[in-house]
Amino acid sequence: MKTNFYIITMVIAIAFAAVSCGSGSSVDAALAKIEKAVDKVEKNKTSMTEADWEALEKELEQPMKVLSDALENNQVGAMKKLKITAAMMRYMAVLSEAALHTVTDELKVVMEETQLANEEMQEVFDSEEMKQAMQELQKAVEELQKLEQ
Repeated sequence: MKTNFYIITMVIAIAFAAVSCGSGSSVDAALAKIEKAVDKVEKNKTSMTEADWEALEKELEQPMKVLSDALENNQVGAMKKLKITAAMMRYMAVLSEAALHTVTDELKVVMEETQLANEEMQEVFDSEEMKQAMQELQKAVEELQKLEQ
């Protein structure tokens, strides 16, 4: 009788463990997918194209939803919540850093273009044609002033 009790208790414990692990397996898979993606992005963030970022966002949409739902519905324990939160924060930090890098690169391009435009304008103002046009304009102004007197 005791043996049957232990067997039944073990079967219930195994069934409970299977159900508990089963509900966390989608969370574990989502967490692993996000951690893997973050590792990949950290290594390649400077060489990723806009298409790469869009593909990554689409790829991580479902895992992020699974993790968000698990947090909102208290489907995971405290340690798992910490892991999920850390992974999400790490992902957001990588995205922020990459966005900052992109903005910095774009600002460099704008500054270079502005510098080129400045140099071109300076060349125009320093040209002989501009100097001659300014002299002619000055003469015309002087003649108009003489006529007004």
